[in-house]
Parts: sequence; structure tokens; C-alpha cells
Amino acid sequence: EPGLHYLDRSNKMSNSHYFAPLVATNPCGEQPLEAYGVCTLGAIDLSKFVTDNEFDWSKLRYVVHNSVRFLDNVINVNEYHFDSIRKNHTNNRRIGLGVMGLGELLVLMKLRYGSKDSIIFIDELFKTIAFESYQASINLAKLKGEFKYFDTESYLRSGYMKAMPEEIREQVKEHGIRNVCLLTVAPTGTTGTMMGTSTGIEPYFNWQYTRTSRLGTEVETVSVIDDLELDIKDLPEYCVTAM
Repeated sequence: EPGLHYLDRSNKMSNSHYFAPLVATNPCGEQPLEAYGVCTLGAIDLSKFVTDNEFDWSKLRYVVHNSVRFLDNVINVNEYHFDSIRKNHTNNRRIGLGVMGLGELLVLMKLRYGSKDSIIFIDELFKTIAFESYQASINLAKLKGEFKYFDTESYLRSGYMKAMPEEIREQVKEHGIRNVCLLTVAPTGTTGTMMGTSTGIEPYFNWQYTRTSRLGTEVETVSVIDDLELDIKDLPEYCVTAM
């Protein structure tokens, strides 16, 4: 705080650069938006994909595809307060699939947050999420049609699409795509806390904290520490916080 956001760079990278220039972000700042723009958000709990230190890649692909389809369906059943917003959202079908629980996931996999091994794993993780999200939207375009303002050449000229694998670009050329944009990384402060996991892509801020409510004050320990039966006073080196 304060934050700086470079809208010119956002527009250069944005898939909507040719028909809906970005003018501001949503309140948490994770999604640059055009005038009257909205984005249907959802987050995958990454801590649910690991068993005995092994990550389940096939389960992740399955969940990503279903999440994209779910968020696209939400656009149609949403209640919109203004007709201009409804038209905008149904015409460009912007969704923002993100994550929570990355910090917990790394603890479960015994990878120290910020280590070289964790960076290699995280790179592969988010490459997979990006690839499968766009593949899911291409599949939806085959079934339901592309978003209204889709134009093949203009869409593929965005900075983001230039960085996508050629396999995805070729499929977009052939079949179109259902959603103008698909991904985001929201802080998930409320949802991550509700799900009992770490928020967004951040590590835990501390392993123990004091919670005060109408019922009183109590010291709570992050659930993953208890689940793994770790000693809070002698944690392994892969357990790090933001503190």
C-alpha cells in the first residue's frame, strides 16, 4: 500500500484490447476491467490435490475444466442490477478462475515456500492451470459458440495470447473461444479463511494467532500443523511464514 497499476501494460496484454479497453480494476485489484465490466470469480483449493506428498495432476485438470464450465454457466444465471452490465458480461463472458491454498499445498508437499524447488513446481502448476483453462473454453466454444466480440486475428494479437502455447493458439484459430479472459489470482481472504486454508498464493502469515470474537479470545493454530502432528515449537525447515 499504496499500489501502482499500469493500465497501458494491462491493455497491451489484455485479450479484450481490440474492443474493450481496460479503465480500472475491481476493488481487490486482481482483475482489470473495461467500462461496465464485471468478472465472475472462482478459486480452486490447491491443498485438496496432494496425497502422501504427491500432487494429483489428473484431478487438477478435471477440476479446472469443470470450474471453467461452472463459471461460464454462472454468467447466464446471474442477477444484474444494470442492463449495460448484463449485456457486457454476456457478450464477452469474462471469468476469473484463481486459486487458494498454495501455502498449505507446499507444506503438505514438504516444499519450502520460495525455494528453487517450489518455484519449479509452481511454474508447472500454473502453466497447467492456464493451458487447461483455455482448452476448456475452446471446448465450450465448440459446444456453445464463442463470445460475441471474438475476432481471431485481433484476439491472438494480445500480449497474453502471444505467450500461450502454439497448440492453444492453433485451436483458437480453428474453433474460437468461449470466454474473453479466464484467469486471475484474487487474495481470497474471506473464502480461504472459510475453507480453512491459506489465502491466495501467499504463505501463512503465522502458525498461531489470537482470534477475538463475541464469545471471547482464544489462540488458534493453523490446521495443517495439527493435521500433520507437527511440533509448533520445532517446525521443519519447509514450514515458513510471511513473518
